[in-house]
Amino acid sequence: MSATLEVTGLSSGYGQTTVLRAVGFSADQGEVVCVMGRNGAGKSTLLKAVMGLLPKTGNVQLEGTEIGRWPGHRVNAAGMVWVPQEDSVFPGLTVREHLMISVGREIDRGVELAASLFPVLKERLDQPAQTLSGGERKMLGIAQAFIVEPKVVLMDEPTEGVAPVIVEMLVSAIAGLARRAAIVLVEQNIDTALALGSRAHILEQGSVVETGDVNDLHSRGILERRLAL
Repeated sequence: MSATLEVTGLSSGYGQTTVLRAVGFSADQGEVVCVMGRNGAGKSTLLKAVMGLLPKTGNVQLEGTEIGRWPGHRVNAAGMVWVPQEDSVFPGLTVREHLMISVGREIDRGVELAASLFPVLKERLDQPAQTLSGGERKMLGIAQAFIVEPKVVLMDEPTEGVAPVIVEMLVSAIAGLARRAAIVLVEQNIDTALALGSRAHILEQGSVVETGDVNDLHSRGILERRLAL
């Protein structure tokens, strides 16, 4: 039986510049697969290519269906969502309106699902999203992704730049949500990777150089060495 997400031989980049070279990995419902590496290794490019936002060669299968040539909007409709590293809020729109973008007329259900993840969002429903704190914006982005009940979530450094107490909330929410979807997590924080990840793939110059159990890679000092920490 094929994995929820199966990526093989994926190469991609920007214009004439090749960033990724024959990358492969898989992710199943119920697990968090970490993609790690130094800055510029190609981690964010990998998520964009898998999501159909960049041209590529290789194969991307979602539940056994080849989607590698599909545009991003069709990939999204098939059940894969992307939570980018940067803020994705729209100026002038409230938190409620951001949730409506995801669930349309099912806003009541969307609000309840979002509030079950992050209760603070229910208190901010009529607040302009751009006035949220950085951590609250991360919560909103994750909530928007998961209220559509996706099969795969591609998450780009969701804990970067937020306070430790918010990191704990994000980690707890992601761990619970992983039971319902396959999560591919780009993460630089080793503690977060250890708390969430089952397997890790370390990228260097666009190629996978280490693959294995997150705890095993940590115990052998490979994470620290490859990430130069």
